[in-house]
Amino acid sequence: MTELYLRLLDRVLTPVLLVLAIYLMLRGHNQPGGGFIAALMAATAFQLQIMSRGSDVVRKAIGRYVQPGIGVGLLLAVGSACVGLLSNNFFRGMWGPSFYLGSLDVKISTPLFFDAGVFFTVLGFSVSYLLGLSEAAPEFFEEEPGPAPAPSQQDGGAA
Repeated sequence: MTELYLRLLDRVLTPVLLVLAIYLMLRGHNQPGGGFIAALMAATAFQLQIMSRGSDVVRKAIGRYVQPGIGVGLLLAVGSACVGLLSNNFFRGMWGPSFYLGSLDVKISTPLFFDAGVFFTVLGFSVSYLLGLSEAAPEFFEEEPGPAPAPSQQDGGAA
């Protein structure tokens, strides 16, 4: 059973961390931030959930999306690089329309898709690693505990 304060922190901090991760990902191709640090921020939110709810609950909720997320991320990153390469704008990227999301200027571009690919790839690997790390080692449970040894005279036992 997890502690009450940890469950409360999970309910409060997980949405904050995920919104911060999205913010960092959307502003990253123009300013510091980007897909890598945003994915680590989102992985922190999932780690908080693993600690407060347990790895089995988190695995049931998002476990089937981890491997496809890595594949989608790799496709997005490589695909955006190939689009830039085919259009002879590999280093500058292709820039499309932009819109404002609050005070954040979001530009639809190949660097944004590349950042999204990095985000999904790093998030998938990080969550997969965290879920694997939270499992109990199978060899820990293999040995059955035997009977306790009888106390000897040296240990202060009866003769």
